[in-house]
Amino acid sequence: MKIWGIVLAVVVIIAILAGVIYTYMRANNNNVSTTSSHNLRIISLAPSDTQVLIALGLGKYIVGIDYYSYSLLKYLNLTSQVPANVTVFSQIYPPNISGLLLLHPSIVVVEYGLEAPYISQMEKAGLNVLVTNSDYAYSFSQIEENIMEIAKYFNVTQQGEELINWMNEKIADFSTLGNTTIAYMLYICPNLDFYTAGGNVFINSIIVQGGGINVFSTYSDYPLLSPDELLVSNPQVIIAQEVSNFSYTESLISQIPGIKNVKAFNASRIYILGNLATDLLNEPGPLSVYAILMVHDIINSTAPKYVTASWVKENLNIELPIF
Repeated sequence: MKIWGIVLAVVVIIAILAGVIYTYMRANNNNVSTTSSHNLRIISLAPSDTQVLIALGLGKYIVGIDYYSYSLLKYLNLTSQVPANVTVFSQIYPPNISGLLLLHPSIVVVEYGLEAPYISQMEKAGLNVLVTNSDYAYSFSQIEENIMEIAKYFNVTQQGEELINWMNEKIADFSTLGNTTIAYMLYICPNLDFYTAGGNVFINSIIVQGGGINVFSTYSDYPLLSPDELLVSNPQVIIAQEVSNFSYTESLISQIPGIKNVKAFNASRIYILGNLATDLLNEPGPLSVYAILMVHDIINSTAPKYVTASWVKENLNIELPIF
């Protein structure tokens, strides 16, 4: 949907402004929750955190969730893991603080990269906030560290360890070596500039473990690049997140001056990711292990040019384990 593209652009911009604040997260997460399960009421405002909470068996305590998390649960047929009357927040930036307060949560789990400017406001309003920051994880090991921070907070460390073991088994099964050059267009702007993933974020690890080489690995974080930089990199494969719809995204790419001189264009090796495929690649949660397999299939030309939710579910056999 078009609104998802706009929201993602805002997320990326805010994440860049926020910077790498992993130490901040650790400082805020050192206080392990003493809230008993009898009065535990969780609000989750990021799909990556929601994945973790569900996998740790905490879904039944979720009283509020963001729209994109709920959409992901619907894709996976996991809405039964949260209460039927869960409140779904359509507005995630800025967060609806008054709406959060109405749910009387014992904890609000937020991703720093998205909600950084509003965390202090939430706390001043009396909300107990658990801050995560996997958006700037540079590898799966850092995503797993974040999982353990959440598991420790909720006193479910055994489940956290089981989840991490499951992830590592999948990573070992899916990872491969290769040298196919890939350009990832995380979000294409109307003027054809685009955001991508640099070499120090987890998406780069996914590309490498899927058998590719990230042509933008010399950049840091999530840089905004010009079309000229795509032409110079001359990738063998282009992977782009869907903007509004497949046709519009395809049109945007075809309008890039000089695109006909790029290897990926000449070989008809441009792949556009639908919503669920985008969730796998962009969300630093347990399900991101399947993005390795997806990238591998793209490199081997066994994935379609439009990687839809139905193709993902039928061919990658994705599941979110619950411990």
